Amino acid sequence: MFLGVFYIIWIGVIWWGFYKIPDFEVQTISPKTGFSIIIPFKNETENLSGLIDSLQKLHYPDRLFEIITVDDHSNDNSSKIVENQPNIKLINNIGKGKKQALQTGIMQARFKWIITIDADCQVSPKYLQSLNAFILQRQPEMLLGPVRYFDTKSFLGQFQQFEFLCLQALTIAGVGYHKAFLANGANLIFRKQSFEAVKGYEGNIDIASGDDTFLLQKFTRNFPDKIRFIKSGSAIVKTKAAKSFIELIHQKIRWAGKSRTKGSAIAKFTGIITVLFHLVLIYAFLTLSANYGFVIIKIMADAFCLYQINRFYRVKLDWWFYVLGFVIYPFYLILIFILALKGTYHWKGQTYRQ
Repeated sequence: MFLGVFYIIWIGVIWWGFYKIPDFEVQTISPKTGFSIIIPFKNETENLSGLIDSLQKLHYPDRLFEIITVDDHSNDNSSKIVENQPNIKLINNIGKGKKQALQTGIMQARFKWIITIDADCQVSPKYLQSLNAFILQRQPEMLLGPVRYFDTKSFLGQFQQFEFLCLQALTIAGVGYHKAFLANGANLIFRKQSFEAVKGYEGNIDIASGDDTFLLQKFTRNFPDKIRFIKSGSAIVKTKAAKSFIELIHQKIRWAGKSRTKGSAIAKFTGIITVLFHLVLIYAFLTLSANYGFVIIKIMADAFCLYQINRFYRVKLDWWFYVLGFVIYPFYLILIFILALKGTYHWKGQTYRQ
């Protein structure tokens, strides 16, 4: 019973942090903010067209934003998709890897505000309008934007939807308590001058991933009261879920590696608590023990939290898949935990070790 009560408190803390960030209603404000949208890519032939099409539909003055795509040594036809597009600048990465590609783009950015977006994403027509209004009203140094997966009907897709909503809840809750510890490079906005002041990706440039989380840590140390989250539907960036279970495993090892190597104390504590809770679930499933009271509490508390969060994200969810995923997830999580300790994963056709 104690464990169940503790878990309810834990979920309550997360939900309250999420609730503390109010929805942002985009008002009619004249466009004044200039944005440089940086898109690093490597072998993204099947994704770039969708992103470029969505960016071409932005309702924002052309004179106030630019799109810079950075080719990170692709060996497919990715660059051909963007090289003849109007109002899009294509440059080559002067180094190697995503952080170097981002830095290459930021060095050539003309505007004061930088937006990083992944190649497999799409934005809404009012995306820049919402960012402009928020920045003018709230004056942040870094802005974390909401991210969700495209709707999917498969079990694997739904499994990722539920997990990703939880990660977004933790992201928003961290900002709500002024202790931001998670960010997503698919929708990250920051002042160029501040990026230069914290020396950008210096100190972690050789780590393949973590361009978002490590940069957030620097901003948190230097601008602790200037990190914001924009809870606006028009600011949501949609991205693609992993296509296979193997791809998902490698993605999660890569993400987990950020906390293992240079993660914040809050991120590590959250990870440990999460692992411990799911170890209890595994024990209950395998031993048919009295801990089934905790199982019932957890499945109901998680469902409540996910439902509340999804009132903002509006993802199409299959709650039958949620029940199946609830049983599978503890074993999946522990597998990720064990593999992350080794730190080897595949990404963009290469093998990395963290």
